[in-house]
Amino acid sequence: MRATLLILAVLAALAGPARAQPPMEVGAPESAFAGGPLKLSKNALGVLRAHYEGDRVPIVPQPYRGRLDAALLGRDWPRVTELKNELLAKDGLVYALAWEQTRFLATGSIGIAEMHALDVAATGNTGLTETAVMLWFYAVAVTLTDGNKCVDPAAKDAYFDKLRGPAYEPVLRLVRTISDDRLAAMRDLAIRLETVLAPERVDDLMCRTGDAPPDVKPDTVWRPEASLTRAMLPRHLVALASVMRPKPIARPEPPRPDVAKPVATRPAAPETVVEPILPLPALSLPVPYQPPAPAAPTAPAPVAAAPPNPQPTEPAATELVDPGASKPNPGRFEPPSMRLVPADPGARK
Repeated sequence: MRATLLILAVLAALAGPARAQPPMEVGAPESAFAGGPLKLSKNALGVLRAHYEGDRVPIVPQPYRGRLDAALLGRDWPRVTELKNELLAKDGLVYALAWEQTRFLATGSIGIAEMHALDVAATGNTGLTETAVMLWFYAVAVTLTDGNKCVDPAAKDAYFDKLRGPAYEPVLRLVRTISDDRLAAMRDLAIRLETVLAPERVDDLMCRTGDAPPDVKPDTVWRPEASLTRAMLPRHLVALASVMRPKPIARPEPPRPDVAKPVATRPAAPETVVEPILPLPALSLPVPYQPPAPAAPTAPAPVAAAPPNPQPTEPAATELVDPGASKPNPGRFEPPSMRLVPADPGARK
């Protein structure tokens, strides 16, 4: 699962600002959510442990952890933003991003995904570009699937338009400029995440209008519709990207060394062997062709018929003759009878 998520790069990429602060405490998922109203399901525990390689989940200090979790559970997004900004001012950006990251993995919340995408894009860190793009695609995918719960069919379309609006321009700029191959990779990751985190999501943001309670369909009605839409997500997201990016964008080539400048000669570094992360599968490959060794000389095959006037190529004491040789009969074949006679023609009688 960790390989399918790029969000962990946030903490590593922002390690510079974090050095001025005490190292963030990590622990079991239960410790990271202790003292708050969010209860972790078995699926959420598995996602967190897989992503953080065991019991290494970042622990946001209290009282912000409990207060933020309560605001998230109550879908009080203005309060979430207020508390997150207080945490950022007190403990730093890494703590605020760690709360967003862990709560997104535990709940699959589309609101946290959007918030995290905007905050990551705002850092200006090019190493986090792909994370912001992947989270935006995730928000679009959730809008298309979970939007089926809205009784008003226009609510889903309105939320989809909001994701493509000016408020998301910092992320949309990244979506429009990332290379085609990386865009496809982030799109596929977002689709897989949407499926994995679907059991934890209870979002109804796309069905809300102002402070009025959302008007939603029963689960037995909208969830089958969401499953049908989920099967079409690859086609929908590819079509969306083609509209946003009418021209292909190749991955930028690394800068080449300036040939005009003399380069100091350095001793050749030893060759680095990069081992694969996963062992290669055992493939049934054909054995390379080996030419056969030359065979030992064997005796020539018996001659089927002797020539009319055999002439020895070199002197010999004896030779093979056919005493019954006569004009061949095409309608009958008999093997010749051979016997040894002296080589002197005068001795043949």
